[in-house]
Amino acid sequence: YTTYNIPQGITAIESSAFYDCKFLTRVTIPDSVTSIGDCAFSLCDSLTSITIPDSVEQIGTNPFTVCSALKSISVSPEHPYFATIDGVLFRKADKALISYPAGISSSTYTIPQGITAIGDSAFYYCDSLTSVSIPDSVTSIGDNAFYFCESLTSVTIPDSVTAIGDSAFSYCDSLTSVSIPDSVTAIGDEAFYSCSSLTSVSIPDSVTAIGNRAFYYCDSLTSVSIPNSVTSIGDYAFGDCSNLTLTVPRNSYALEYAKTNNIPYTYPDANDWLNN
Repeated sequence: YTTYNIPQGITAIESSAFYDCKFLTRVTIPDSVTSIGDCAFSLCDSLTSITIPDSVEQIGTNPFTVCSALKSISVSPEHPYFATIDGVLFRKADKALISYPAGISSSTYTIPQGITAIGDSAFYYCDSLTSVSIPDSVTSIGDNAFYFCESLTSVTIPDSVTAIGDSAFSYCDSLTSVSIPDSVTAIGDEAFYSCSSLTSVSIPDSVTAIGNRAFYYCDSLTSVSIPNSVTSIGDYAFGDCSNLTLTVPRNSYALEYAKTNNIPYTYPDANDWLNN
């Protein structure tokens, strides 16, 4: 099939229901459907647009991941639960960005002021994006939010953000630097996994935990400062970072972590003797 009309009377589109339907160019969703499951249309590479009827009350994790030709998602202005702005899908109840269509040609995107959450997998595999501006209304960045945005070179995380989810920036191969604001308390598992161009990261003293493999295989990473506040660092958090030296406080948890894992380290005051 290249086109498919879902039969009237169907009430739910299950998770991954149309997964990898590469030749599907058009799907019509009837007004009997009330829910769309996680990744329902993932890898529908030929799908260019889709309209979500007013009957839909629930939408799971980005149903349109890796829909590389998808340019717009549409809902009516009267939709009680969802809205679109410039083809991007939002949930009204928690003001969350759910899905940014991967086929949008623009290389930059500014998330509207007032949005409070970037949902799980919201920008998954949007490999044309080079820059995303996040407003200071956003408090959380979901799991896999920018997964495999391999052209993303610049992202500014505002100091309203308190949580960076698991794999939030995994495989963002072009990302060169990240400034983590002092509102963030935890960096999720694999948050920056395989960000191969990342050269430096500054971790603020609000952070208490760094997840498993958070910076694994960031092989350009040369310098990371870890404050006294960090009391938990996960397995292989800095694994395969072959050029890395950690800057750690004396008598800190981070120092013991560096020693235990044979990671080169230095102290913030290591060169103070030069000025005395």
